[in-house]
Amino acid sequence: MSIIIFLVTVFFSYSLNEILHRLTNNFGVASRQVNTGVRWGSTSKPTTGGIAFYITFLLGTVILLLLNPSMLTLSTANTYLALFLSASLAFLIGLADDAYNTRPFMKFIGQIICGLIFIGFGIQIRYFDVQILDWGLTIFWVIAMMNSLNMLDNMDAVTTTVSLCIVVITLTMSVFVGCPPTLYYILVIIAGSFVGFLYLNWRPSKVYMGDTGSMFVGLVLAFVGINFFWNIRTAPDNVDFVRKGLIPFMIYLVPILDTSFVTVSRLSRGVSPFQGGRDHTTHNLVHVGVPENMVPVVLGLLSLFSGGMGLFAHKLIPNWTLWHTLVFTLYPVLVFSVFIYLYKKGTRIGKMKELAAQREKMRLQRLAEQHAR
Repeated sequence: MSIIIFLVTVFFSYSLNEILHRLTNNFGVASRQVNTGVRWGSTSKPTTGGIAFYITFLLGTVILLLLNPSMLTLSTANTYLALFLSASLAFLIGLADDAYNTRPFMKFIGQIICGLIFIGFGIQIRYFDVQILDWGLTIFWVIAMMNSLNMLDNMDAVTTTVSLCIVVITLTMSVFVGCPPTLYYILVIIAGSFVGFLYLNWRPSKVYMGDTGSMFVGLVLAFVGINFFWNIRTAPDNVDFVRKGLIPFMIYLVPILDTSFVTVSRLSRGVSPFQGGRDHTTHNLVHVGVPENMVPVVLGLLSLFSGGMGLFAHKLIPNWTLWHTLVFTLYPVLVFSVFIYLYKKGTRIGKMKELAAQREKMRLQRLAEQHAR
């Protein structure tokens, strides 16, 4: 049944994205993200991927529940309603930003409301065992994921690939920890919608997901993190308390480190972290020689490896020790160090290429002036 749902969703998602792509081309709807320093490409393309994500999620889930009403128990109905309301709000936040370029403060308020919806339905991180702290961590997690996925969406197929890898890790985790069938199949539907979109989003892409997509995907991944990774049961001692925090960090390592690195580097230069720029890990990978169509593959493999380490930390280490804490803390530090190296080398190469391009432009101008004389 999972395979059938996945294949049908992939076909529907691809078809819907193709239809929206053709409609927007016919009506002249273009991306608002071009020439703003946010995207790597310079070609105007429709930002309709997020609309297809939401429609696929909505229709797929409704049809699933209509065909299998026994899946809808009291607890799953509460969970799905929380996901539906918050995902719908995230979709509208992104849609408004794509259409009207809304202020960051308004998006921030909307993201807080998404977190409050989770809390209102009892979906929250239980880490500190102090309710006010757990509420604060839940809202912070929702805001962080929505903005991280939004910032990561700066090159073809990157955000979709990394998000798909996290969903695959989550489906694998559900085998170990158990999962209500409804929620499991919703994840399968979301994975299928990503795959269907990837066909049109791989370089050279035809469509972007836009803020509509990145806000929706970030909210869904925040929901996944709360339900599958943050609230994993561990022994009540300080060492396992560290493990409980490390597991979601490992699963979401790529978006967390990329956003953290970009934020720190921009603040150190006196630049707003919300200002677009080509200083992400994706851009630096291209500068050091990684082909653009391989960037999502590299980050996807890194996400799968990090997620695998998170699963290993949860399931295959019965007795957690300080040595495990050291090793699993050292790994993200090592990855962050690689990001710093890529940033320094990529920035240096990028400046050299810009200087070479300026010199070539000046040379061509002189030749044109000489020819005119």
